[in-house]
Amino acid sequence: MPRVKPRRETVSIAQLAKHLGLSEGTVSRALNNYPDIAKKTIARVRKAADELGYRPSTTARRLARGVVETIGFVLPARHGHQIDPFLAEILDGLATELALSDWDLLVAAVPEGHDEVEVMDRLIRSGKVGGFVVARSRRNDPRVDFLRKSQIPFVVQGRTAKYDDYAWLDIDNEKAFIDAMNHLVGLGHRKIAYLGGDPDLNYAWQRREGFVSAAKAHGCDMPSGYVFDGISDEMAARHAVTELLKHPDRPTALLCVTDAVAIGAIHALAHAGIKVGDEISVIGFDGLPMGEAIHPGLTTMSQASYQIGREVGRIVVAQANAPASPFSQILWEASLTIRGSANPPAQKSVTNAKGGIS
Repeated sequence: MPRVKPRRETVSIAQLAKHLGLSEGTVSRALNNYPDIAKKTIARVRKAADELGYRPSTTARRLARGVVETIGFVLPARHGHQIDPFLAEILDGLATELALSDWDLLVAAVPEGHDEVEVMDRLIRSGKVGGFVVARSRRNDPRVDFLRKSQIPFVVQGRTAKYDDYAWLDIDNEKAFIDAMNHLVGLGHRKIAYLGGDPDLNYAWQRREGFVSAAKAHGCDMPSGYVFDGISDEMAARHAVTELLKHPDRPTALLCVTDAVAIGAIHALAHAGIKVGDEISVIGFDGLPMGEAIHPGLTTMSQASYQIGREVGRIVVAQANAPASPFSQILWEASLTIRGSANPPAQKSVTNAKGGIS
């Protein structure tokens, strides 16, 4: 029977200090790389710590630094219980990045009858978080206004209408929808309908602005009934598509505010017997994996959701470690991912004067 190796005893900072003949304060400061400790001493302390198997207490380290190494993420309030797939990707990247920095992620929901600001205030007062990541920002966002005054580090995934005095990472949503429109027009589409989100959400407002400006620039038809706002889920997308199919001048393409809305539209079109990509083209926005899994595959303006989560994690930890440092304000661009849901419009047969088909 193999011999079981005895478990190594945990070495305390007091034992490490005694072994080195140094004070506990000096050892602690050396382990935390304080500039007033000689480099030779730091190297000696760290070498002994490795040899003896010393592992710092996370709680003690956090108390010593005075930083709560936990980032809060309050889930934006939503109607019903639908899961936002974009936020799931963001959280995945955020959690990964925080774990690599030995920080924790605390995800909080909003109880019935409360709002996000109340939850943030409670988390700050309880000392449970050292910073926040805010997602799905509104043009005028009470969460951002509250955090501005709270003096706690935070970063916004997105922006508000006024965004010069805090850290943020956003996608150039307006340009992305101009690019999407340019692609549809390049394919030959001129009758393009828009399934948009809540205009109070800044990203939805920016995407709508991109659609409208590009439609005007290209001289596209925009009859009444071509633009829908407030489409937040698959069921709302299905209702909008039902209305569009009744339109006397049916569009040949749909530009959708998110992939989730676009997939809802594709399902509604398929249910109505419309061949997506042949009779009506569809473009979404997000680049989520589920867009590749449906048939036909969803043409989309892709943003690197997981990488966005990683980057906002890096930003908020850096902000927490150096609160006086300049705010990181980063604007990324989305890229067009072409699949089967968007193609040139179907050519209608035209009867000539002699009764032939041309």
